[in-house]
Amino acid sequence: MKNFYKEIKRVQDSDCNESLSKIIERYSPVFISMYSKYINAMSSSGADPNDILSDRCLIIYESAKSFDLTKGSSFCTWLSNNVKYKCLHVIAKQTKKGLLSERFKSNVIVDIENNPYKNKELNSFIFNELNKIKDERIKRVYSLRYFSGEKMTWSKIGDRLGFSSQTAINLHKRGADILKRKFKDKTKNKSLTRD
Repeated sequence: MKNFYKEIKRVQDSDCNESLSKIIERYSPVFISMYSKYINAMSSSGADPNDILSDRCLIIYESAKSFDLTKGSSFCTWLSNNVKYKCLHVIAKQTKKGLLSERFKSNVIVDIENNPYKNKELNSFIFNELNKIKDERIKRVYSLRYFSGEKMTWSKIGDRLGFSSQTAINLHKRGADILKRKFKDKTKNKSLTRD
């Protein structure tokens, strides 16, 4: 097990793809074990359990990145808890979405009529920022993941673009960090111009 902690450290320090592959292979059964406990609850809430399953590699990667090696606790426990919270979050989000859609259906329709370009503006902003990033692979990963008509899995994205699923995850993470910063700057600038 200590060898896997070395692999986790390599992922934390340098996003080592080889180490990440080993971690994913070793801990996928732990992921599946916890995920299986919530499949029925996710389906009952109206959520698609495949949303969590298709993010298996990303969830294991994020768990490895956030795992505190100094606390002496088990990575299995840490990963299991992260999977559990992801499943519960999807269930809660779907349940809340269902309640809101019933309760505020008329308000939502009015809002869509008043702001028909809201989503288009957000998509335009995302594509604008992705176009500015030097590494064009990031834009291609985002296009396939979110704008291809279906939510493609990391392995399908990797196959389509000619690299590993771990590389797709790493590029997605890098893009997410950039987009968060840019979006934060945009909202900050908007609030400054209002004042």
